[in-house]
Amino acid sequence: MQKRMLKSKPPNIIAGKDDCYFPNEIYLKGKVTFGNYCAIGENLRVISRDHNYHLPTMQVKFYLKNFKKYPGGGNSGRVEIGNDVWIGDNVIILKCVKIGNGACIGAGSVVTKDIPPYAVAAGVPAKVISYRFNKKTIRFLSDLNWWDWSESKIRSNKKFFNSDLSKIKDLSEIKKLIK
Repeated sequence: MQKRMLKSKPPNIIAGKDDCYFPNEIYLKGKVTFGNYCAIGENLRVISRDHNYHLPTMQVKFYLKNFKKYPGGGNSGRVEIGNDVWIGDNVIILKCVKIGNGACIGAGSVVTKDIPPYAVAAGVPAKVISYRFNKKTIRFLSDLNWWDWSESKIRSNKKFFNSDLSKIKDLSEIKKLIK
């Protein structure tokens, strides 16, 4: 299946520039914010609300049918996904989670806690298993904010975007790649 751009987004999504989704296969319960240039796999589930389990029953339909109102809205919290984040297929992200810029979330993961910038996380629950780059490069990229550049500046930095930064140990060499 080929990835498509999200043509019309639901009101509970704040989507970034040039994010790539499988739009018919994202399940959202609550609100989510995506940064720029995110790549989202199939069957993403973002659940930013849960039931109030302190009530006699957790069935919302029961309350609506019998009392016309659900008394306990449960807990909720916005999910924030940074810029340049890659999320694999069949990932579940729970409430109040922040995924940092440049992070990668492995397929089938359940994200229950914040994921730092440029971390590679996977599992149930998702845990950081590595980082994409060394600490200096992560700091540099975090300050660079390339995802806010104009399209012309991005195009003029083809050499930078085509470089394997994990193989460049000297930060000054990375800086030379940028116009």
